[in-house]
Amino acid sequence: MRHESAPIAEGSAAAPLALRFADLFDHLGTMDLRYSAAARTLSGSEVVIEGYLSRSHGLDPALSLVDQPGVCPDCSPGVATIALTGARMPLQEGQDGAVRVTGRLDYGFRIDAGVASFLRIEAALVEPLAGEPSSRPSGHP
Repeated sequence: MRHESAPIAEGSAAAPLALRFADLFDHLGTMDLRYSAAARTLSGSEVVIEGYLSRSHGLDPALSLVDQPGVCPDCSPGVATIALTGARMPLQEGQDGAVRVTGRLDYGFRIDAGVASFLRIEAALVEPLAGEPSSRPSGHP
């Protein structure tokens, strides 16, 4: 996690803080998975993070970012998941492999359009990472 940034020139926007899932979650890959203290501390920051898309089940599936290809937070316990509220997706069907997400990190319990979450990236811009194959598991939309 980058803790310091270069001085910002007047009139320019600050570069988003580059994060990894390990910055936001403790005990990744275990049933003891929990949000790290940094998730609360960094809430409100503009961030960029890489991961994999996951779509929830249902008629109006919500998008989430997960740390492993092919996992479904609806079906599997202990999955590190970040909700992507208001996501903008310049992706075509089948391009849901590895992605880079940029937006404002928000921590705390909230329900948006019937989807409960503790950790979100708001107004998320989702971009495919070049050369990464699709990771969509069969049977998932």
